[in-house]
Amino acid sequence: MGYKVKWIEDNLGISRKALRIFEEKGLMPKNNGGYRDYSDEDVDRIWTIRVLQGMGYTLTEIKKIANDEEFDFDSSIQIKVKELEEKKEKINRHLGYAKTIKATGRFPSRPKVMGGVKFDEFYEKSLNEWNINNSEEDKFFQEVADKYLNFSPEDFNKSDLGKIFFLLEKLQNHPDTFIESYLYPREIAKRKDLGVGHPEVQLLVKMMYESKKSRIPVYEEMSFNQFVRFESSSYKCGDVSRMNMQNFGKEGCDFIADAIAVFGGYKDFNEVED
Repeated sequence: MGYKVKWIEDNLGISRKALRIFEEKGLMPKNNGGYRDYSDEDVDRIWTIRVLQGMGYTLTEIKKIANDEEFDFDSSIQIKVKELEEKKEKINRHLGYAKTIKATGRFPSRPKVMGGVKFDEFYEKSLNEWNINNSEEDKFFQEVADKYLNFSPEDFNKSDLGKIFFLLEKLQNHPDTFIESYLYPREIAKRKDLGVGHPEVQLLVKMMYESKKSRIPVYEEMSFNQFVRFESSSYKCGDVSRMNMQNFGKEGCDFIADAIAVFGGYKDFNEVED
């Protein structure tokens, strides 16, 4: 039985261009012109090439396999698995880095004084430290945030609802976090009419700052200026701000961000951004 090119395209996911490349690489018999029917043997060969490509083998490596009757496939696949694991680890690091930037709406800015550290060193440090995958708790909160922000209630399945209830339980078991992440901001937002520089508003910001610095590890390592930039942006940028807007509204988030900026010695959040 012969198979037409259209059948190969539809059933094996191989384009005409890819078939020509297979021929040029010596993986398929050359087509001497005109229409071509592919045999069962050809289909088996294409199928094998596709399977090997799916495991990360290049066409050059596949040609070596095809031409070497003594090729040790067991050793080869062990090496390929190791290569794929290394690629997976690299991808996961970069994925965690990107998710952190998506969640916070910010990315590590360059040093104020250039020349003290090379970019590759800076980037490697950022990949390690600015990475949501380093913490199971951070990964959990990010997963919940994605569901919360991107799906309607009817899209939640029982498993997702279970995670939501688990999140609420965690908040109840960590009242300090609840106070710092919800109650303080709520009280600040309720005082919009007083203005961001009012002593009462600034006292609440100071209390939130001191509480977070003393109880939350990631904040303990921040400088004062880093806290101001990071915390104010959490009400203006990224997924975190979108979640905060659910609780405090856009005007409330704008006010909280400006109040934190004033606490840091800035005029408002726009000055922090500059």
